[in-house]
Amino acid sequence: MTRTTYVIRDGKLVEKSSVYYDRSGPRGPAVITDTMDLMHNPADGRMYDSKRAFQRAVRAAGCEIIGNERPAPRRHESAPGLGQTIAEVVRGERR
Repeated sequence: MTRTTYVIRDGKLVEKSSVYYDRSGPRGPAVITDTMDLMHNPADGRMYDSKRAFQRAVRAAGCEIIGNERPAPRRHESAPGLGQTIAEVVRGERR
């Protein structure tokens, strides 16, 4: 027994393989809107519903918007002689 997928066309249940999809016709314009759901901006504490205004406020505060990309690994550089200073403090030789 083979499985088939059915779709509803013109109120009738027909096999999906028998339906012709005309993809050559005109399509509607692709519109990217500037609106978004109301969002709190932690950079300045205000609420925004405009993507552009949100981005502008973040950049004005000196921050950066990151997405799913991973940030570059942070390099931890210690000050010269830090280990020796810590050892002296632990031994009580230094305050």
